[in-house]
Amino acid sequence: MRPLGALTAKVGSMSDYSSKQLAHQLALALAATVGLAVGLGVAIGLFLGKAGGVAFVAGSLIVAAPQAWLATSLFSRFSAAPTVLGIGKFSISAVLFAVWFSTASEPSPGALFAGAILALFVTPVVYYWQGRQ
Repeated sequence: MRPLGALTAKVGSMSDYSSKQLAHQLALALAATVGLAVGLGVAIGLFLGKAGGVAFVAGSLIVAAPQAWLATSLFSRFSAAPTVLGIGKFSISAVLFAVWFSTASEPSPGALFAGAILALFVTPVVYYWQGRQ
């Protein structure tokens, strides 16, 4: 088992990254999230119906869009405190979930939250994978 310091030395710190590298990793994470969501959404749509597939993709986008906003805001010159940005991220997600449940004719909550969970797991996995390369 490697000591924690060995992992930290390999991955590096946030100050080692350039804005171009961070933008590339963010774009890759969003592309992976959207690609997986659409692919799985089509498969879910075949089994659960169109409403389930659309809800799955919507759930992943409801989480991925505020994550992208947070990531770009953290590295902006005019960024607010990280705590305020985190509160903003969760507030945006909450509003988007409320809009979905109030406007969708068939909200399919199981598929919606499964898509949201996908987005929550894919992004850190992509960042970890990129950090190891």
